[in-house]
Amino acid sequence: MAQKERLIQRTKEYLDSQGWRYNALGNDGDAFEMHMNIKCKLKSCRVIILVSEGEIQSLAVSPISADENARANVVEFITRANYGLKIGKFEFDYRDGEVRYQSCLPCREGLPSLRDVERVVDMPIMMLQRYGDGLAKNLMGFGNPAADIREIEGDH
Repeated sequence: MAQKERLIQRTKEYLDSQGWRYNALGNDGDAFEMHMNIKCKLKSCRVIILVSEGEIQSLAVSPISADENARANVVEFITRANYGLKIGKFEFDYRDGEVRYQSCLPCREGLPSLRDVERVVDMPIMMLQRYGDGLAKNLMGFGNPAADIREIEGDH
């Protein structure tokens, strides 16, 4: 069995172990999509998991995109949020204002443990939940990026 097929199976094994409902996408079933409820003002997110020959990538996408007039605040907010992050990052798409959190697990050799798959899949969901209230304020155009990050992370 090729590495990609083993990674697809391990990803399915983790998702099934959580009892989550998901859709398998892609020609090889190498992509998964699900919707998760999160405890913040965003309320939910779309989760996309992409499996390739050498990695598992997970994305949690905000249900709200930034309007043109809110983009500067959103970009500042996610730049401040990204500073010092070790596992994953927030991303912003200037084409349509989409905000998402992305994490990746390199899997070039061997099969990752279920714990490793859990970390890469759950991290984007947890981070969108953690930063979601501040992100929502900035997406709506009434946030203060510096103050909102201080509130979330505490003063450093």
